[in-house]
Amino acid sequence: MHSPKIMVMGVGNILLSDEGLGVRFLDELAQKSLPENVELLEGGTAGLELVHLIQEVDFLIIIDAINAQSEPGALFRFQPGDIQVLPEQFEVSFHQIGIIEVLTMANVLGRAPQTLIFGVQPKKLEWGMEISPEIETLFPKLAELVLLEIDSIQREGKFTRK
Repeated sequence: MHSPKIMVMGVGNILLSDEGLGVRFLDELAQKSLPENVELLEGGTAGLELVHLIQEVDFLIIIDAINAQSEPGALFRFQPGDIQVLPEQFEVSFHQIGIIEVLTMANVLGRAPQTLIFGVQPKKLEWGMEISPEIETLFPKLAELVLLEIDSIQREGKFTRK
C-alpha cells in the first residue's frame, strides 16, 4: 500500500494582512515534523495554474481566509460539497478565482483530490504584511488540527469524521 500524496496548501495574499493567513500558516506547519508524503504549497492568489499541481495529489488540505461574517479567528472546517449548504453571506474566499473553481476545473480535467478546507475569519484586510494577533494565536491549534487530519489519512486513508 503506497502512502497517499497529501498536499497542504495555504492560499491568500500576504500583502493584505490577514488575507495571507493561509500562506503565513505554512511557516508554522513547516516547523513540525511531517511525513515524507506531505507537501506544503503556497497557493498565494494563484488561480487556475494550481489545477495541474493538485491533480497529482490524493488529499488536499486548504487553509484560507474566509468571510463568514464571524468573529476574527473563527475557524471553519468543511469539504467542498458542504458549500452549497452554507448561507448566502458566506464568501468562501476573497480571491478572484475561488479554490472551489480550481477544484471543479480539476474534476472536469479528470481528477480532483479529496479536499478539506480550514477557513479562518480574518480580522483585517488592509495593506500590510502583519497578521492580527487574534489570528496568529490560532496557528498552533490549526497546526494540531491539520496534523490530526494527516495522521487520519495515513492510518485510515481518509479525513477524520466531523
